[in-house]
Amino acid sequence: LLPAPEVEEIRKIMTEHVQNLYDFYGEYTGVRVARKHIAWYSKGRHQGAAFRQRINRVETAAAQLALIDAFFDDLAAAGELAA
Repeated sequence: LLPAPEVEEIRKIMTEHVQNLYDFYGEYTGVRVARKHIAWYSKGRHQGAAFRQRINRVETAAAQLALIDAFFDDLAAAGELAA
């Protein structure tokens, strides 16, 4: 089996993924489409439910990206690897 990806690798993939959604759909729709993808990335992670509640309330790509960075900073500080 392959080793579980580290938090920074997941952050990089997730950030690129949502940025591609913003680029493809535009900011307004991209932010909304990204919510379900962000939920998948955060499911089962420490404080994931609270993160999803916050991410579902933001209306801009910049705010979403800032919350993603803060979430992964917290995971890295807690030493969490992939679930």
